[in-house]
Amino acid sequence: MAKGIAAPAHAVDRPGLLRRLDQGLSGPLTLIIAPAGAGKSVLLAQWAASQVKVEFVWLELTAFDDDPVRFSRRLLAGLSEIHPEFGELSELVPLHGAGIGVPLLEALVAQMAELPEVVIVIDDLHQLTNATLISDLGRLVDLMPPQIHLVLSSRVDPPLAWSRYRLHRHLTEIRQDEMAFDHLESSELLERILGWPMRPDAVSALVNRTEGWVAGLQLAAMTLRSHPDADTFVSHFSGGDRLVADYLSEEVLQVQTAERRSFLLQSSVLDEMTADLLSHLTGEPNAQLILEELERESMFLIPLDGHREWFRFHHLFRDLLRYRLRAESPGTEEALLISAASWHLERDQVTPGVEYLLKAREWGQALQVIVSRGSEVFEQGTVKTVVRWIRQVPLAARVTRRDVSLLLGALKVADGDVAEADDILRRVATHPGSTHGERVVAQALLAMMAQWRPNPEVTMQMATTTLDLLATLGDAPVPDVMGLADPQSLETIARVSGGRGSFLAGNIEVARSWLERALITPGSAYSIWKIHILGSLGLLEAWTGHTQRAQALADEALDVARAVGVLNHPSTSDAYLAATLVSLERGEPHQAALSLHEATVRAEANDRSNLRWLTLFALAALKMADGQPDDAIATISSGQHSIGTPPPPVVADRLLALHGRILWETGAPDQALGLLDGVRSRSHSVNIEVARSALAAGNNDLARKTLEELPPPTEQDEPLVRVERLITLACVADSEGHVDDARADFSRAVVLAEQHSLVEVFVRAGQASVTLLADLPGVSTGFREVLQKRMLVAASPVLRTELADPLTDRELEVLSYLPSRYTNSELAERCFVSVNTIKTHMAHIYRKLDVANRNQAIARAREIGLL
Repeated sequence: MAKGIAAPAHAVDRPGLLRRLDQGLSGPLTLIIAPAGAGKSVLLAQWAASQVKVEFVWLELTAFDDDPVRFSRRLLAGLSEIHPEFGELSELVPLHGAGIGVPLLEALVAQMAELPEVVIVIDDLHQLTNATLISDLGRLVDLMPPQIHLVLSSRVDPPLAWSRYRLHRHLTEIRQDEMAFDHLESSELLERILGWPMRPDAVSALVNRTEGWVAGLQLAAMTLRSHPDADTFVSHFSGGDRLVADYLSEEVLQVQTAERRSFLLQSSVLDEMTADLLSHLTGEPNAQLILEELERESMFLIPLDGHREWFRFHHLFRDLLRYRLRAESPGTEEALLISAASWHLERDQVTPGVEYLLKAREWGQALQVIVSRGSEVFEQGTVKTVVRWIRQVPLAARVTRRDVSLLLGALKVADGDVAEADDILRRVATHPGSTHGERVVAQALLAMMAQWRPNPEVTMQMATTTLDLLATLGDAPVPDVMGLADPQSLETIARVSGGRGSFLAGNIEVARSWLERALITPGSAYSIWKIHILGSLGLLEAWTGHTQRAQALADEALDVARAVGVLNHPSTSDAYLAATLVSLERGEPHQAALSLHEATVRAEANDRSNLRWLTLFALAALKMADGQPDDAIATISSGQHSIGTPPPPVVADRLLALHGRILWETGAPDQALGLLDGVRSRSHSVNIEVARSALAAGNNDLARKTLEELPPPTEQDEPLVRVERLITLACVADSEGHVDDARADFSRAVVLAEQHSLVEVFVRAGQASVTLLADLPGVSTGFREVLQKRMLVAASPVLRTELADPLTDRELEVLSYLPSRYTNSELAERCFVSVNTIKTHMAHIYRKLDVANRNQAIARAREIGLL
């Protein structure tokens, strides 16, 4: 049971406030707002100790926790102490993005449903300035099951709208006036620290002058312990503001021995301390004994863990100690900080090591650590922290460090801030002082922005330029950026970027060549690059109808990601999107919805606009597959507003064709022709929809002419192109009364489609395709039976209105697997998601169907026609 910090021996019981906290267990949220030294942490520690049946998770925040990756991991670590399965959610930690993220929030809530009564204490919430992270905490409060309670302790009100909780009496608040000690509490506190009772008038004087501020009272008592004349001290003690803390702290320091005072001053440079670190820093071999003495003497030492290995000073006391150190020994603080950094870095504790170097203004050494450890950042996703580190270094200290500029540019790319990344990298690429190696790295990173850049031709040119620069690099040195800028990695980056640019431009064969060559480069051995390449190649193959190869490539990419623990990394988005398109083409829209959700989350994490257009197209196609043309149109229309850039050519053609299909299929073929006819030379997809619109309008001549203008089909054509053409030819022949020609073309389409598991292409052809399939001679078995079933469902989609809260597409897909008796692990593997994501979907299904287990869910789903 994690109970957080322990209350000090002199802590005074506060039964009234403890009752308030007990009452807070009836709602989801308790808020404690009071200044430093008001006793917030001590009160919560006392309350936790009084709760025998309640589990506690305690997070005392520091400035480091403003990074969403670090915060999320700390929260999961705390929860895993009371329920180990929370550790499995680490794969859902958003490696990019500003907050906790929807997938992790959903999984947290689902896992919390299995917990007993738990209180999550987040102490020093004011350390968080990330608005999205704070907003996600508010969302967590809204979603938590009733046995989970959140307690937020802060010096300032968090920027969230708490009024709705107040209105519904779901919020317990304790504020500064309630935290202030009254006369009786102050008297007891002073006596516990002094060891003897003070006169009531003296207590009243201190209470009045400290305004019941606990830290002030504690400091006064510690001073009085060694003061020769208590009455004189109290009578001269004055001041209504917090400057009294400086005075009292000076009094505390003056009574320390020279050795103890020196130890305290040197220790003050540390944010968190442990005995080994203190011994390294001060040379004191008995640091552990001194820590124990300081804690016993109430010297403002706060334990940070249950084992009492790590501590920190009270913030005000620490600040005074630092002030005195700087005044008495200029230059010592910097040397101590560098020593502390060395201790942490020797133990591979990069974050505190860099933070201490930056505080010491040791810019060169800090930059060297930042640059050399960058690959860990790239994989773990703590990008914002490293960007902050670089920004803390004055521009004058890094203006000549083009390797740092390259790292900053790379991090900005990874975080989706491509405008600034482009500016930084172009300056390096064009700087007259840049070396050949620096230029090639800058050029490769510029090419890497393929999934953000609106013009794919620019990416293709940059990729070619990178390869040209590499060809003339020779033995010239290459700056070490994230440990990933060696010539082999740069070639891989260039080739995958060229492939992505070519695909987005609609140059399929060129894109395939780029990506296949990328896959055999030595640099592709790095797992992140391999995931990128496999996913992009799988996406291309799915786009063209090579569903078997696409699925194999997507599976391999996700297997690699799972093996190295980066399944939640943005690099997997292409693979999830490839799996989405494969499921769509196979006529499995519910399965497509499951993987599309994963793809979308990852594409949006660092705002890859071109990939977001691809996910938007997939969503619109999914809406049509589910028989929702209005929603499909709305999805298409929302793209420009929500994404903010025009779609890449390959997506623009498909979206145009899909829009035309929606129009003719919903009874507006003339509008479809008006939309498409003038641009039918743009792509095969648009021309096919022109022909189908003409058929729907009764213009067989235009339909036939449109198809005849297409290049003659060859065995080298992509399977989706060939099948679509054959189906459309069959529909035209059928409308003209050429039954034998229609059957021949349609039969060839079925045979070819079976080879590639292409099902939805027949649905997209409309009712004519249904009729042609029904009229084919022979028994309808195997693939033809699959086609007929899918076309039947598409013609009359399942009604889901009977449920007050309908199942989502992802939940319907999971539901469809329940009769198979797959385990949760098997379902997760089949759907390429985590076990906890499956558990989240299962919990939602049970709630919406109002059932308690899998058997009841199956029975209920069959009863209402969902299975």
